[in-house]
Amino acid sequence: MTLPFVLRAGQTARMQIQQHGFTADSLAAFGAPAGGPKFIIQSHLDRFLFSQWLPQRKQALPAFGSSIGAFRLLAAAHPDPAAAAERLYQAYCRQHYASKPTAADITREVNDILHTLLQADDMSYILHHPWLQLNLLTTRCLGLAAARQPAWQAIGFALAYASNLRARHRLATRFERCVFQNHTQAAAVLAGDAFRTHTARLTRDNLAPVTLASGTIPLLMETVRDIPQGPAGAHIDGGMVDYHMDLPLQETAADAGILFIPHYEQRVVSGWFDKRLKQRQPRHGERMLVLSPAPEVIAKLPGAKIPCRQDFKIYHGRDNLRLAAWQAALTVSEDISGAFQDMLKAGDVEQHLRPL
Repeated sequence: MTLPFVLRAGQTARMQIQQHGFTADSLAAFGAPAGGPKFIIQSHLDRFLFSQWLPQRKQALPAFGSSIGAFRLLAAAHPDPAAAAERLYQAYCRQHYASKPTAADITREVNDILHTLLQADDMSYILHHPWLQLNLLTTRCLGLAAARQPAWQAIGFALAYASNLRARHRLATRFERCVFQNHTQAAAVLAGDAFRTHTARLTRDNLAPVTLASGTIPLLMETVRDIPQGPAGAHIDGGMVDYHMDLPLQETAADAGILFIPHYEQRVVSGWFDKRLKQRQPRHGERMLVLSPAPEVIAKLPGAKIPCRQDFKIYHGRDNLRLAAWQAALTVSEDISGAFQDMLKAGDVEQHLRPL
């Protein structure tokens, strides 16, 4: 059977699946990458995972997300994840921009998505979710990248890019990782790496600004500053540090579990500045299980691609064509979800694994 997705596993993840099979309890963590409207290609899989499959777990699940990944996880933490995922999709589609939108314009549109998604009556449930341990990621800027003047800020990002070009660990002199959690008693899941990592509690006062900050595209949106409960300063897109969830997980045992990443593309990119550095490979791929749409499926979509932020330019003034293209991707996401469910029922996940 030809699947509409590709399932790639790191060596440790492959060995665990070979030895113990694959169930919802096989996961040590869940990763939701950044990627703007690319999330549409996994929307229906999200609905199945968080409504039906993952609630079967015996233990809580740490879930990490940056940018649109944080929005996906916020939807997943609602009492009705499928309904929240549909709200997210519909609200995202409603975005409309002038030919040259300002930072205020884009920030307002993203805030509208957030306010449509986040149901105030469900806030307490999200903050005290019975099994989903939210870890929403933002990037705290240092130096000029934290400036209030766009020109100075742009210089700060140029310096950050140059630092990352030399070596990823040098980016840690420009950015810090912030992890906002809804479980204060959650065991430490992340191991240390080059980036200073702050942890803070998610609350009613900061859930919205944290999610907004996690999706704040630098220079294109208004920087979120001084998030309650978090470290003071300028917070932007969590994908600047953790783009595709190449996360350093704690090694607690030989079979410590899998980092499952329902993804939008074949490549796992560590940080946003690494996108064009094709030679850079993920640093923590051993425990990853990455599910991404099959190339032959993408080839049949409008423009032979999945949705992306450039669609706002490609289809400017032709929102009906953009929405048709995005609806085609949403339909493919139903196929991906159905095929994943069939694979679980057949119990033959191992047969479909490819090397990461």
